[in-house]
Amino acid sequence: MNKNGFTFIELLAVIVLIALITVIAVPSIKLADKKIQTKNLNAKLDLIKTAAESYGDDNKDVLLYQTTTTYTDPSNNVKYPSITVTVRDLLNNGYLVKDKNGKGEDIKNPVTKESLLNKTITIYYKNNRVKAKLNF
Repeated sequence: MNKNGFTFIELLAVIVLIALITVIAVPSIKLADKKIQTKNLNAKLDLIKTAAESYGDDNKDVLLYQTTTTYTDPSNNVKYPSITVTVRDLLNNGYLVKDKNGKGEDIKNPVTKESLLNKTITIYYKNNRVKAKLNF
């Protein structure tokens, strides 16, 4: 450095170093963000499945005695009594809470930002347990 300030070469070296750090850091940050969104989605889907199973437990009499629909398990082709509900049904009946997205009126996929409210879940009774299958 001379007495009057930085030389052009020194400034250029600093700019190149900053650009190099940016080129290395930005893809890593984007990858980390994508992983966080995927984990958030998986947690949300697990929560929806658990809420559907709770709904099925609370409505077991409908599931076992009042339904005419069945779910065929693809692993063994056995039919089980079932009901189908939407995420909106679970939300309206208090089994799920709304996202805190400013308005608080939706449940969204954190990766695609698509609403999950109209997605369906099949709830069925197998081996003395209520189970749920997400249809999305």
